[in-house]
Amino acid sequence: MGDHGSTTRRQVNGIPTSCWCGRELATFVSKTNENPYRRFYRCVVARQRKHEDHLFKWEDEAFLDEIHTLQVQQRRLEDDVEKWKMMKTREDAPVGCAGTIGWLCGKLCNRDD
Repeated sequence: MGDHGSTTRRQVNGIPTSCWCGRELATFVSKTNENPYRRFYRCVVARQRKHEDHLFKWEDEAFLDEIHTLQVQQRRLEDDVEKWKMMKTREDAPVGCAGTIGWLCGKLCNRDD
């Protein structure tokens, strides 16, 4: 299995759960000189139909995508906490636990991700 660059394949962010053809994925280990023992996700159909374009993604790249997504979410939550700290001294601050939870839920539900 050669190195499948992201320029020739569809991009999948994070850990893939299925191929775009709808079939399940399996994890394999590369046996090439370029990527020895490197693990990857591959559509099970692609093993028989090598000429078709099915999902392929390196496992380590998928994990890095997931870590990046979590870091972005953490930064957003930290920003929201700082905004809440600043707002709680103002008159329009949420009151009590229920008000705070409602405010946080509103912030999380109105994100454009």
